[in-house]
Amino acid sequence: MDVVIAVENMSKRFRIYHQRSETLKEVLVDRRRSRYEEFWAVKDISLEVAEGQTFGIIGANGSGKSTLLKCIAGILVPDRGRVSVKGRMASLLEVGAGFHPDYSGRENIYLNGAILGLPRRYINSVIDQIVGFAELEQFIDNPVRNYSSGMYTRLGFSIAIHMDPDVLLIDEVLAVGDESFQRRCMDHIEGMRRDGRTLIFVSHAAETVRKLCDSCLWIDHGVQRQAGRTDDVVDAYIGEVNHHELELLRASAADLGGSGPGWMGVRIAAVEVIGSEGELKSIRTGGELSIRVSYAAPAPLRGARFRVSFYPAGQAVLLSTQTDDAELGARSLPPEGTVTLEIPQTPFLEGVYGMKVEIEDIASGRPYVEVDRPQGFRVQGGRRPEVGIALIGHSWAVPAVDPAAVEV
Repeated sequence: MDVVIAVENMSKRFRIYHQRSETLKEVLVDRRRSRYEEFWAVKDISLEVAEGQTFGIIGANGSGKSTLLKCIAGILVPDRGRVSVKGRMASLLEVGAGFHPDYSGRENIYLNGAILGLPRRYINSVIDQIVGFAELEQFIDNPVRNYSSGMYTRLGFSIAIHMDPDVLLIDEVLAVGDESFQRRCMDHIEGMRRDGRTLIFVSHAAETVRKLCDSCLWIDHGVQRQAGRTDDVVDAYIGEVNHHELELLRASAADLGGSGPGWMGVRIAAVEVIGSEGELKSIRTGGELSIRVSYAAPAPLRGARFRVSFYPAGQAVLLSTQTDDAELGARSLPPEGTVTLEIPQTPFLEGVYGMKVEIEDIASGRPYVEVDRPQGFRVQGGRRPEVGIALIGHSWAVPAVDPAAVEV
């Protein structure tokens, strides 16, 4: 198929000023002194996008994704290399880009159409569709400066997709819209793919990129890390993110365990999270999970209850479990020791989970000590079809296929 977007060894740099001249005298006196450093936002990037292909670009914040897209759109001029695009191109790079704040929504539709070189009669034929898709019938004749960010996004996306583009560039703006609007946008993008339009899609939602894109590019600090099949690139990117996060969690392991002496001098010495592969804080959905609570007390600990609660970061408790009162109620534990919670199959889906660990007196219910940390460990879900925060044991029963009823 024909290549409609070609980027060859493209680089773009910016100047980072450490001390800008504020007066004309400073400009004239210090004109030979260097007060800035050069920053290469993207460096030696090459890619080709074929006609009808949906191409994804992923990477961390500040990696150069938006700069690359702006160079392709012609908003920025590369310092090195070249970019070529065939066909009419529309772009949705940021909320309200290209809108005049004092113009109404209707006037901005005609303004954007004129910028793209579309005749007025064509805009007249699609303006009702644009307004309807954006759900702005009541506000379309009001100045866009009074629009919310969601209204900006809906109008901008609706204009872009209804201008009959051969190439559409989308840069992480759909996250501003609500769930209903995002679904309609995705449905329309799927329709454009079926119609053979070419799309470049920048997103932090790795699974959305996996679902939509035929090929993918991973940029890291302006440098091309990997390009090719979407599954391969996304897997490599997610693996890198998980590795860095695991290192950060390991570095902060001291924050998870340990507490000062509580009631009766009892304290929690450490809390360890062990996954099925024996790696601290590396857990997989369905794999083994062990929570080791090390405690210390000035004397043997009698009638103590241990409780561990799990919760997704920033949310309510998802699961709380405790030791058996009947078993520990009359027993004395040594002054120092370790109590281990074993979970044979981790029921948590992809995400970061916090923990609250408590030791309390069974007889009075009074807490000896507790440790509460919002980030205890990350669960890696892999490519599971389930969504949410917990995996519930389940199975499906489907009717048997009658071979005689199968059409040949």
